[in-house]
Amino acid sequence: MRTQTEKNEKPAWGLLGPETLEGSRRTRTLDIAAAIRNFNDLAVPGMGGVWFAKQLMLATLGVAIAERLREAGLRAQNIETANAVEALGCWLALKGSSRQQDPRIRGREKFSLDGDSDSLSFARMRKPGFYVTQPMRMATVQPLRALGLVEGDGGRFNAFRCTPTGMDFLDLALGPAGNVYRNSGVLEHLVDWAAGERTGVAWRNPGFVTALSPRTSMPKAAREYLAGRIVHDAGSHGRRAAALAWTESLRSNPSEVAWSSRPSAIDEAHWADLHVGAAFFAARDATLDLLDRTEAWIGNTQPALSLASPLPAVLVQAIEKARHRCRDFLAAKHDPTEGALASTFCRALSVADDAAVLREAVSRDGRVLRLRGDDAVVPGSAFQGSGGRPGSEGESDASADEAGATLVFDARSPWPRNASPRLHRLFQMNLDLRGELGDWLAAGREAAAA
Repeated sequence: MRTQTEKNEKPAWGLLGPETLEGSRRTRTLDIAAAIRNFNDLAVPGMGGVWFAKQLMLATLGVAIAERLREAGLRAQNIETANAVEALGCWLALKGSSRQQDPRIRGREKFSLDGDSDSLSFARMRKPGFYVTQPMRMATVQPLRALGLVEGDGGRFNAFRCTPTGMDFLDLALGPAGNVYRNSGVLEHLVDWAAGERTGVAWRNPGFVTALSPRTSMPKAAREYLAGRIVHDAGSHGRRAAALAWTESLRSNPSEVAWSSRPSAIDEAHWADLHVGAAFFAARDATLDLLDRTEAWIGNTQPALSLASPLPAVLVQAIEKARHRCRDFLAAKHDPTEGALASTFCRALSVADDAAVLREAVSRDGRVLRLRGDDAVVPGSAFQGSGGRPGSEGESDASADEAGATLVFDARSPWPRNASPRLHRLFQMNLDLRGELGDWLAAGREAAAA
């Protein structure tokens, strides 16, 4: 292998359009991020923000490639290598589908699909700004370690190293593709690509595309291996395995979950944490809705909202809803979060004074809305005026609960909307582990278009 270089690269062929300056991100943590993490880990330990298997495979592959490069004396960081591999997988999927929308794909709005193999150089794809600002790789940090696919000090992605378990996983996921370029399998071909042995990749090889595309399921053996890693969770008192078993029972015998009826797969302590976690997520969502409505009111009326004057009726209604949801949480008298952080939040937003509730919510925002003095709400740096929280492609929206995660709630999910997002994601992961996710997503698209 020779040192990676950008010499003799062909023009970009429009692979990436001009960069645009992004506004300040709208993510609102409300100073309760630690509580959100607590409830998510109590619900489904260790699974982070992942919801389909290729997210884990592509991230593991990026770590493995970066290791190979460093062993050869080349400079390589896990983050930039995994981002480039993920971007390549998404590009391959888009190239083969004429940009068909799919929640497993990012970069659809950013990539141009013109060009040839030589326009897909690692030197270009590794650069900051080439791909989305929050790749799926960010959502894999916790599960890569929890499932034993990598090891490393702390939770720094750049410090990860593949374990034998991770390499076995890659062998099962990539092996069926065979030799994709001359005598090289997928991993070897991508190592050469990243080292500069080739400026492009074998993007016309069907096996290569199938192996990397987030749109296609992994081989059955790889899916079964990953399922085994998910249920191997002695460190979490069996909660992850129990959640997966519950998910499978709901797939096999569809029914809607009711908090009044505990399933046999979930023990009482787990159930209590799930139930009160849902109450807290409902309180959080009602607070975000209050902030959205306040933003929309300011955007449509005047540049400041006085807290010393009677509040608009639409905001009073939203305040009452947030107050009610917070009091519901407090009534459960069960707060498993560190330092009772969830209770502190709900007590501050359940007081009788409407202005005090709104003041507290805005003070916890500070980005979209902020306080001017003590009695006026004014636009913050991320103010848009619409009150919407759609989130751009590759961005977590204002209520996203995990770094790099997208909210993938679907009305067909058996859990209430305010259940931990990890339950919704685990439902979809289970479908993917059984090779059914693609058909399930397609059925959803067809139903939406009907």
